[in-house]
Amino acid sequence: MKKENSPQETLTTKERIFEASVNLFSQKGFDAVSMREIGREVGIRESSIYNHYKNKDAILENIINHLIDELGAISFTDEEMDALISESPELFFETGSREFFNGMSNPKTEKIWRILSIEVFHNEKIKTFFVNELLESPINEWEKIFTKMMKKGIIKEYDPRVLAREYFSFALYLFFEYFILKYDTKYSSFTDMAYNKMIDHTNFILKTVKIESNDNSNHKKS
Repeated sequence: MKKENSPQETLTTKERIFEASVNLFSQKGFDAVSMREIGREVGIRESSIYNHYKNKDAILENIINHLIDELGAISFTDEEMDALISESPELFFETGSREFFNGMSNPKTEKIWRILSIEVFHNEKIKTFFVNELLESPINEWEKIFTKMMKKGIIKEYDPRVLAREYFSFALYLFFEYFILKYDTKYSSFTDMAYNKMIDHTNFILKTVKIESNDNSNHKKS
């Protein structure tokens, strides 16, 4: 019988360095881990790491870029977004929330968020990542989405920037509650709990700003 390779055996050396670094950084913190320790974890000489990464900062940068790619993969295309919003705003929020939390909650991603949350206090590059990817970029995107909903006559006229902040601030609350304060929570239960709370919050916002069918008719007449 042919012996099955373990997942670790199928990885390239660079990928094994990446995986080992994620594990060690999430357990001990970036500064507490040496290149020698990473090499020992992978089973290679410390000098061999430099064939793949210039230094430890380069490994951290690769980790950040990996997370940026994962976040980008969660996004809808404009066509998908338009189709879901037109069919049902509730369906759009439900589908988006499920995709977001499923994408955020695999074990490797949890470890990476843990690393960045520790290092943000003394690493300018990670601080910039948090500002761009967890504050500015999502709020800008949600501002466009709420503007689109207003133009379609789905929600009432209001400052879309305020709605974007109101909506996404709760997602940030869930992020810190589950990824930071409850890091050891199993990710499957995290997904369900976070999703249900996010949907409750979404329904509250939609109940406040959504134009009901009668209101929508009057809105179009005016």
